[in-house]
Amino acid sequence: MTIPTYLRALGLFYRTVAPFTVVFSLLIFAAAAVGPFPTWPLPLTAGLLLTKLGTFLVIWYLSAQLRPHQYWFYLNLHIAPWQLWAGVLVADTLLFSAAVGLLHAVLQ
Repeated sequence: MTIPTYLRALGLFYRTVAPFTVVFSLLIFAAAAVGPFPTWPLPLTAGLLLTKLGTFLVIWYLSAQLRPHQYWFYLNLHIAPWQLWAGVLVADTLLFSAAVGLLHAVLQ
């Protein structure tokens, strides 16, 4: 497996998981902004990142239930499911951190 093949496969897989990650990111934003101790603009804290990382268990479960045979294409490319999820985890956490940082910089 080459790096360009992995990145293209990761982009293809991320498109199927992106709706779930966007919904959970918006829920995290809403809960942090309206919760018991609201802070806006949102600071990028360890608790916020751990909450985001914790939602990946729910996203993984929903993805496995709604598309149980989604890995055959990637297995034929010699990409294991853990490699896909590791890339999605890193990419989505970086995007979430960038969005929080951008909101914090613009709204402060």
